[in-house]
Amino acid sequence: MRKIFTSLCALLMAGTMAVSAQDYTLRTLTFEDSDLGASFAAEKTGEGAFSASAWSDLIDAPQYGGFLYTGSSLSWYDGGNTELFQTFGLPYWSGGHAISNYACNDLTTYGNYDMQLTVYKSDEDLLVQTGGGHNGSDNFAVHFGYNAASYSYGVDSRQDIVFADGVERVIDHMYVNNTTYFLNQYLTGGGFNPAATSESWCRIIATGYDASNEETGTIYFYLCQGNVLGNGVIDDWTEWNLSGLGAVASVKFDMDASADMIGIYGLNCPAYFAYDDVAVRFPASAPAETSYTRSGLTAGNFGTICLAYNVNEGDYSGATFYKVVARNDEYVTLEEVLSLNAGEAYIFQATASELTCIYSGDGVNTPVAASASNVLQGVFEDGTSIPTGMWFLHDNLLWCSTGEQTVNANRAYLTDLDPADAAPVPGRRRINMPMQPQTPTGVEKVQSDKVQSTKVLINGQLHIMREGKTYTATGIEVK
Repeated sequence: MRKIFTSLCALLMAGTMAVSAQDYTLRTLTFEDSDLGASFAAEKTGEGAFSASAWSDLIDAPQYGGFLYTGSSLSWYDGGNTELFQTFGLPYWSGGHAISNYACNDLTTYGNYDMQLTVYKSDEDLLVQTGGGHNGSDNFAVHFGYNAASYSYGVDSRQDIVFADGVERVIDHMYVNNTTYFLNQYLTGGGFNPAATSESWCRIIATGYDASNEETGTIYFYLCQGNVLGNGVIDDWTEWNLSGLGAVASVKFDMDASADMIGIYGLNCPAYFAYDDVAVRFPASAPAETSYTRSGLTAGNFGTICLAYNVNEGDYSGATFYKVVARNDEYVTLEEVLSLNAGEAYIFQATASELTCIYSGDGVNTPVAASASNVLQGVFEDGTSIPTGMWFLHDNLLWCSTGEQTVNANRAYLTDLDPADAAPVPGRRRINMPMQPQTPTGVEKVQSDKVQSTKVLINGQLHIMREGKTYTATGIEVK
């Protein structure tokens, strides 16, 4: 039931405004026990009253006439996740959204009314209760109901799903499939309806309502067009985009069909369809912190920075920021940037004793590898080791690491990668920063060997001290 995804693209649908990828996340109602929300609730009143503790508790046996879907009423609530809620009066043949996990492809054996909760699964000859849901999951919902109020003896049995907290939200999409009972009646005929022809069709109608119960829009999904299974007649889980309804407080489902499927009592073929994985848009979460500040700087000095959230142009002060655009044995070339990307590292030059960056809110939670055009590796944790041969910033110079240096959180080090060639950006400042190839070595680096000589690093180069004289590693005496 709980799956949260960040939208990867903007959508522009009829009746809705375009939204950017950072505006929302998706929470998905999967009907799986493993995805129970923090406030999940389901209960039945009347005959056999009970409270369910999992989605599977709402799967009836037998599928028709079982005690779960007879009585007074039944409701389920995806609390703490999508906030979708459904309640309906019993028995189920009055309309409702039942939970199921039955699946099969045998329309002859499992295509009658007492198999009303079975979804069509093309690769399964026997009735199973696993793997029938979208993407191989187990559980799903089965809708029954339509508006027959305008027909003789007809009633409006349309059923809706609502947001229990009253908040209007966009339902991004759901997956729908046919049931074996519906397919058997539609394709082969029975009861009041004839077998479908190449001109027959049947569709679902979704109508959105706002908090004032005013319609927001209507969207159709064709379950069947023609009479060939898999060729116009849905035989697998298929995505239905509902975002065109806009922000809704509820969505009500109806079904209609071509004239040959309509009689004096309304829709002749049974008004069933299965649905799963209902994805709802929620506002993207704001970062836990809204800004980053670093104090104790000296104007004119350089430092490194790597932040977990984007910083837009104009949303910072106290520093000028640069990326690495070129390097050679003597220096690296830096080019000014006007904004900071989440997870990317930069070199900055302080213009005050304190820098402040205001986050834009669309961030990441873990370090991101530097791109080829900016070969600084950022870190988010204190005490991160700098690999040997990499470069770190100290005293306004870049020094080569011996493997014993570390870098603190929200800093960076220069990797041994070469930046991609890039033409200068007009109006952007470029500067060169010197590189110091030999890292200063302290007394602790001195080691004794077994031939009464001493090895020592002087300015990063190995020397040997023996009998009061100093030699290079190749044996040349150093005066």
